[in-house]
Amino acid sequence: MSCSDVLDLIEPIAAGELRADEAVRAHLESCVTCAAALAAAQRLESALKGMEIPPAPAAFTGMVLQRIRRDRWQSEQNVDRLFNLAIVAAVLLMAGGIAAMLNIGGLVTITGSALSLLRDSMREGVHQAVPTVATYVAAAGLLASALGMWWWAERRLMI
Repeated sequence: MSCSDVLDLIEPIAAGELRADEAVRAHLESCVTCAAALAAAQRLESALKGMEIPPAPAAFTGMVLQRIRRDRWQSEQNVDRLFNLAIVAAVLLMAGGIAAMLNIGGLVTITGSALSLLRDSMREGVHQAVPTVATYVAAAGLLASALGMWWWAERRLMI
């Protein structure tokens, strides 16, 4: 066993939290440095046991609990700000998507697409309708992300 291994065990052995096994005892008998470290740690432990434990200040518990509450409140405020910012961004994106869907030019394109579907055996109409479908998919994705963020924030507040 090496000195570094034994030195890691000196404090628990001196405090009585750990019993020295055969290898540690053999090392302590052969190594003056580690034996001196154990003796010093034992003297320190006995000096500490003889000392009176000072009482905690009267308002200590209240101050600690107040600090914990304040830190938790600040953390919740940060989560609320982030959530509100994400909701505003999602609402703006959805409003932009709805405005794009309600665009008169878009309606004309959809109507023209329907006629093209009948005329051109659905080939040209599908090509023109794909951007509109992408807008609907994007709007549904934004709605799903907003609902997901709301669910996440509510779940976080319950913890």
